[in-house]
Amino acid sequence: MKKILNIGVSISNLESLNRKIRVSNLISFITIIVLVGYIPSAIVFKMTGIIVLNTIFLTSSLLGFYLHSKQKYNAAFYITCGYALIYFIFGTLLYGLASNLQFFMLIICLIAIALFESIIALRIFVAISVFSFFAMIIGLKDKPGLIELTEEMKNAEDIISIVNLFILFVTTILFFIFFRRENLIFQKAILKQKDIIEEKQKEILDSINYAKRIQFSLLASENLLNQNLQEHFVLFKPKDVVSGDFYWGTPTNEGFVYITSDSTGHGVPGAFMSLLNISKLSQAINENKITRPDLILNNIRTEIIKALNSEGSEESKDGMDAVLCKLDLKNMKLQYAAANNSFYIIRKNELLICNADKMPVGKGHDDSIPFTFNEIALEKGDVIYTFTDGYADQFGGPKGKKFKYKQLEDVIMSISGLPMKDQSVLLHQKFEAWKGQLDQVDDVLIIGVRV
Repeated sequence: MKKILNIGVSISNLESLNRKIRVSNLISFITIIVLVGYIPSAIVFKMTGIIVLNTIFLTSSLLGFYLHSKQKYNAAFYITCGYALIYFIFGTLLYGLASNLQFFMLIICLIAIALFESIIALRIFVAISVFSFFAMIIGLKDKPGLIELTEEMKNAEDIISIVNLFILFVTTILFFIFFRRENLIFQKAILKQKDIIEEKQKEILDSINYAKRIQFSLLASENLLNQNLQEHFVLFKPKDVVSGDFYWGTPTNEGFVYITSDSTGHGVPGAFMSLLNISKLSQAINENKITRPDLILNNIRTEIIKALNSEGSEESKDGMDAVLCKLDLKNMKLQYAAANNSFYIIRKNELLICNADKMPVGKGHDDSIPFTFNEIALEKGDVIYTFTDGYADQFGGPKGKKFKYKQLEDVIMSISGLPMKDQSVLLHQKFEAWKGQLDQVDDVLIIGVRV
């Protein structure tokens, strides 16, 4: 029985298709068993019409097995259900409502729902079946069938009608048992897949969390920032566990160099890119002893392009947008170079915009153009705000629009006189209130430094 039900079933098929194949095979198997008993009876009573109908039905059932073995699944489904409907329509017309064959039309509708993939074909089939059922119930009420029955045949028909009801009952029970068994198998498969997915998810999350520890260990530590900066804050909100945005710093003989950077991408790809960017930063400053901001970015750009566009690899335009600052608090000077990201200085309640070069630290429109060297004389009390685009690009508010830089400027102006830690808290609260129930769209990084 199990082998018969699995004719045409393949491990390469979707499980949903294999279930349909087993349903179709079950129909064909039940049909063959019933017809093997009906055809000899029809021959004895010389019921020519029913002999022809039963023989064709038997052939179509055997054809269903053959089509399944040849992977012609939809053809088997349509032939099985289509001829079954024809069989019960003509059987009812020939032998009348007393045969109880009309009730099988409703069972065939349920089978078609389980088998048919095409919604249009299913609707047409169900419409024809339901219409035929009610047309016969109404049209053949209190009327005999088209075949005139002898007394002997009438007696046989009474028995056959009872047998038909019994077959209908047994078929319904068999299908209930079959679907219950299939659902149990399906549920076990789902639970197994759930366990596998949960285990894989745990492994992935453990790996990502470990990567987070590695990435965060490479960022500028609070201890490093406290030693080299006066009052400051860092608002850092990765979109995912790991981040494409990063901040890094190192002391030099000429001042403290720090960077606010947005690597290409976010999540795991962005984190990998940030690790590459940090390694090139450290190499440029600590190994190659380059300390001027524009020359640092030029060097990093060359190294990143070389690393990402090695011989035989596809051309990559990955890199980072960044603000690289060298803060000389002794001489009250700020040297900087900026790639795509501008930044602000608040001086005596006035906002100064420090513009960036319109090109990334990576493969851009013209890699031969050097980054611009900029130097600004600082005044006591100036507040420097460097940031990536995540805060301004966040969707939210009453209309679900971007926060935008103009609103960020207004917020920074309104809080610039407060202690730096309070500013960080207010910026965080403003961001969360604006975002509301919407997802965070990008990594967020803002660094504030008061000189």
